[in-house]
Amino acid sequence: MEYLGIYDENGVYMGKKIARGDKNLAENEYIKLAVVWLKCKGKYLIQKSSAQKGSDYAVSGGHVPDGITSQEQASVELEEELGLKVQEENLTFVGNIKLPHCIFDVYLYQDDNLDKAKFTLQEEEVESAEWYSEKEIEELIDKGVFRNSSRLQYEKFFKPLEKKSDDQERL
Repeated sequence: MEYLGIYDENGVYMGKKIARGDKNLAENEYIKLAVVWLKCKGKYLIQKSSAQKGSDYAVSGGHVPDGITSQEQASVELEEELGLKVQEENLTFVGNIKLPHCIFDVYLYQDDNLDKAKFTLQEEEVESAEWYSEKEIEELIDKGVFRNSSRLQYEKFFKPLEKKSDDQERL
């Protein structure tokens, strides 16, 4: 049985664990998920999840087992889902997002040679993976097919700032 660490609202490990799938967390308890945004030449690698995982679009990620860090798990998820091996220290932590009973630790891995990488997709999890521009990601969001947690991460950390109008710039 796999166990997940339990964290407080600030993402600090509480020294407790819970069986994966157990939903009996107290109000102030959270589990962690690690996600990684891959960026190459201004585009992001977006996965279409398998039918058994909902067929939505998202980035690589998963639950953090008890006893390891989210950065370690982020590296594991890339290897499991995409067959991509990266050094943990090359993952840049960009922040986290707290949802009810989950904290997503968000990482970025940027490499302008990733477009040459050969990905081996984990069939149970990933149907396909393609490079998407910011405009194309926004289109997935508008269609309602981009996983909500990935949408929130994109909007908080990766969405470009809207250009200010000339009037706003003069102020």
